[in-house]
Amino acid sequence: MTDDSDVARPINPKLERQHNTPEQALGAVLTTLRTAKGWSQEDLGDKVGCSEVYVNRLEHGRQSPTFRLIVALAQVFGLRPSQLLARAEKKYLK
Repeated sequence: MTDDSDVARPINPKLERQHNTPEQALGAVLTTLRTAKGWSQEDLGDKVGCSEVYVNRLEHGRQSPTFRLIVALAQVFGLRPSQLLARAEKKYLK
């Protein structure tokens, strides 16, 4: 599965993001969830009301989401916010 070939490179379902900080851990979880759905960063941004650039910053741990965005992200993936954060916490503490 690929993103728009005119805009971005193919989605790599085996992509493993760094998770040395809490922000990176959350970003890694978001990347895993997003790629499992076959969504581009733009797709995810559209679903939660933010830009593709912002999603990229979240996934690389360069941006911390607001609580409102955490709730929106969790809902998009069929999770509770606590479940989303628990996945990030588990990855960070590994």
